[in-house]
Amino acid sequence: MGGSIPSFRDLALRAHLSGACLLAVLAGFASEASAQTAILPLEEVRPGMVGEGRTVFAGEEVESFGVEIVGVLDGAMPGRSIVLANLSGGPLAHTGVMQGMSGSPVYVDGRLLGAVAYAFPFAKDPICGITPFEEMVRFTEMPLGTGAAPGVAAAPGLRFSPAGEPSFDPAPVPEAGIERDGRQLLPIRTPVAASGLSPAAHRTLAPLFRQLGMELSPGGFTGATSAGAAQTGSSPLQPGSPVGATLIGGDLVLMASGTVTHVDEATGEVFAFGHPFTGLGTISIPMQAARVEANVASLSNSFRITSAGSPIGVWQQDRATGVRGRLGARARTIPMRIQVEGSRGGRRDYELEIVDHDLFSPALAFSALVAVLSQEERPAGTQTIRLGARIGVGDGRTLAVEDVFASGAAGVLTGAAALVAAPVALLLGNPVERIPVREIEVDISASEEAQAATLSRAWLRSSRVRPGGTATLRVALRDFRGAEATRELEVPIPRSAAGSRLTLLVADALSVALSDQRQGVTGTPARVEQIYRAISRHRRQSRLYVRLVGTGRSAAVVGGEYLPSLPPSVRSVVSRDSSGGLTRELPASVLWEGHLDFDATVSGSRQLTLQVEAR
Repeated sequence: MGGSIPSFRDLALRAHLSGACLLAVLAGFASEASAQTAILPLEEVRPGMVGEGRTVFAGEEVESFGVEIVGVLDGAMPGRSIVLANLSGGPLAHTGVMQGMSGSPVYVDGRLLGAVAYAFPFAKDPICGITPFEEMVRFTEMPLGTGAAPGVAAAPGLRFSPAGEPSFDPAPVPEAGIERDGRQLLPIRTPVAASGLSPAAHRTLAPLFRQLGMELSPGGFTGATSAGAAQTGSSPLQPGSPVGATLIGGDLVLMASGTVTHVDEATGEVFAFGHPFTGLGTISIPMQAARVEANVASLSNSFRITSAGSPIGVWQQDRATGVRGRLGARARTIPMRIQVEGSRGGRRDYELEIVDHDLFSPALAFSALVAVLSQEERPAGTQTIRLGARIGVGDGRTLAVEDVFASGAAGVLTGAAALVAAPVALLLGNPVERIPVREIEVDISASEEAQAATLSRAWLRSSRVRPGGTATLRVALRDFRGAEATRELEVPIPRSAAGSRLTLLVADALSVALSDQRQGVTGTPARVEQIYRAISRHRRQSRLYVRLVGTGRSAAVVGGEYLPSLPPSVRSVVSRDSSGGLTRELPASVLWEGHLDFDATVSGSRQLTLQVEAR
């Protein structure tokens, strides 16, 4: 089973062929690869053939199971075929095809046919779909790119609801209704072994990972799990070995697990899964050794419980027919350090490394924080979390965010986690350019009191003001125990507002954000500096915002920049500009904005009216 697999590029050079003869190279590729790796060509596969598969049912010892070919679905997918087979042996009669078996190699007469990769949900018999190995090679023989999503505007992105609940827009792996009736042959879902994940964190994160085609399951670790640990060229892997793709490593481990289809001892290349893991093409995800701890039978999808071992390489290609990686290489990761001063006293530090990828990094930063917070603090009940984060970016700058979260619901944890994940998503997936994230540092302090205040009153010392003068705003806030406190803020009145009627909005962060959305104040960033400013000016829940608005005064968003109170000459130019939607006139103008800081979360809004005297 040893022997190297020649690359498509080597074959083309060896044959000295022009572009017109590349089809001949493709036709001869399977035969040459077959001679060196003992591949069974798809054209020779017939119903009734009997072979054996290899996988691990317990521990690390590879075992054999029976395989009988049922048929071949030519053109099951565009340009692809799937071999149907009935499996037997081991626990398969009881469990059926299990999550984690993806990639298990199948041999007929000693030749490698392909990888177990597809199954029917709720099937009573262990019938599977096998991806031919020659297709696994052909589809993953691609040049390595940067690992960034090609065209961020079309790539799925992490989104957060106002309550901090995460989702992907659009979902990378849409949930198909037909999946529930079990009639469609689907890729075997990938189990993600999670160590250090509380039940509360599991409930929060499971729907997010399900959108990525993965299912969270219990897990542990048996070796050095840091993705940045020294990786060696020696490998315990063999066809049928369990293997992992480590999404988070360190003090918390999230490892997607599958099975090795083939190891090329000459080149150190590893093939696995037999179906897409993420389907995102070029990737850089740590490859991890794994151990099977148990098999769990289920009426819908049985699965294996695995533990993560030591890092052994990197996954580099994630295509329609499987993943391909290399032993001994090191993946790109983002260091993430979390320091927690708990409500019960004491301090704990977490050293983590997350995958560096446009789609995964924000979701994994969110997952890591939810996991840590739910472990250190209560998943429900009154509490206050103060969080500050520093995000190092590629040009050497450090962007800082901070806020306070207080509530009697579990949304506190997701809101705090979203404070860090949202800017990471903007940096990596913005429509301008990918901004590399070098590191993430998070400081958390918590208490078991809900330090929250509600705006109960807002009033002006006088509703008539002079142009160029100030208006005195007074606000009263009531804390969660009912005590009321009063604050004042001087609001400057522009001279240009003489004789006009103005609106004063006094509101919490969410209300201001919704107002911006309705008014169209928020523009799409057109430059990197605008992205940095958007992150540094994030709306804090611990602030009460005060905004002076003039209606009938021309304002516009030009190239992602908000421009209030445009002079007539500039307004004329803006109105004639039709540069692809980059310019948008607005019916109102923000003349001034300020805020009041509190050592608690603030909620509520009021709207007041000001009459500015004529000159």
